[in-house]
Amino acid sequence: MKLKISEFGKTAEGEQIVLYNLKNEFVDLEVISLGGIITTLKTADKNKKYENIILKHNTIKEYEKDEFFYGCIVGRVAGRTKDGILKINNSTYKLEKNNGGNNLHGGTKGLNRKNWSGSASILDEKGIIVLKYKSPHLESNFPGEVVFEVKYILEKNTLTIEYSGISDRDTYINLTNHTYFNLSGDAKNTIKNNLLKINAKGYGWVDEETLPQKMEREDSFIKFKTFEKLENIFETNHEQVKIVGGGIDHPFELSKDSEFDIELKDEESGRSIKVKTTEPVAVVYTGNFLDKKHNGICFETQDYPDVFNFMPEKAKLYNNELKYNTKTIFYFN
Repeated sequence: MKLKISEFGKTAEGEQIVLYNLKNEFVDLEVISLGGIITTLKTADKNKKYENIILKHNTIKEYEKDEFFYGCIVGRVAGRTKDGILKINNSTYKLEKNNGGNNLHGGTKGLNRKNWSGSASILDEKGIIVLKYKSPHLESNFPGEVVFEVKYILEKNTLTIEYSGISDRDTYINLTNHTYFNLSGDAKNTIKNNLLKINAKGYGWVDEETLPQKMEREDSFIKFKTFEKLENIFETNHEQVKIVGGGIDHPFELSKDSEFDIELKDEESGRSIKVKTTEPVAVVYTGNFLDKKHNGICFETQDYPDVFNFMPEKAKLYNNELKYNTKTIFYFN
């Protein structure tokens, strides 16, 4: 395991952004302090050629202008919050409406736009990057002063992302990572020929604003627990595929009855990813509105989206006694 810490550049406000690089015989990982963005993730193909398997930008300026949330920590609340309204106990908080009439991924000044303080180390062949950020009460109008910590742990061919947050009062937290994977290597091909398997027991049927309306238990446009070619899904006439721009952009309620929650394979390169999470849901997004359509796929492991409206019985509040903790592991083969 090798560790290198360097300067990535400065933001428009003059903040210095740090680049953390962990590298072993399986994975070459780069993370920057701006938004905890994963900027590079290289793995070998079947011919032992190492290439980047995520979508990336090359400069801070590009990341600051990015509207697609490349590789970042998303929050305080991932996904869409209907009407930008967050109700905590007897208080109503009006959030920024940055996606039509709704709040998306915490707004335009969410955690992805913050410069996190950090450190990195190697311990027993594990490379560990630790990022921290203290979000003040009512930042982006979210309640509670929250101390966030996100760890990236690289060990052999696995990347574990651990999230934690502790608030000084009742609040809601729902973080995720928004990396777009493209297993072809250096995004030379789209994801249409990839094979996807989601071990789910249902998915959220969404409306025209991509807000979940009901939990659908039938595996109608995608077959649960079996591999399916993404191109076959993209070309279907299913209403739910068309409504999100010709692909997938849905929350899947994970069954938790398999070794892995999600698996993705690219037979041409020989690369694959397996995902395991402590979270109940993965929002799978196939880049339907990227500048190059279907150029990447996100596995946004998280809580139930828009939970207070969609499934209020599942809603949880966090405070200084109940700490927010989640974990997602990516296995690269």
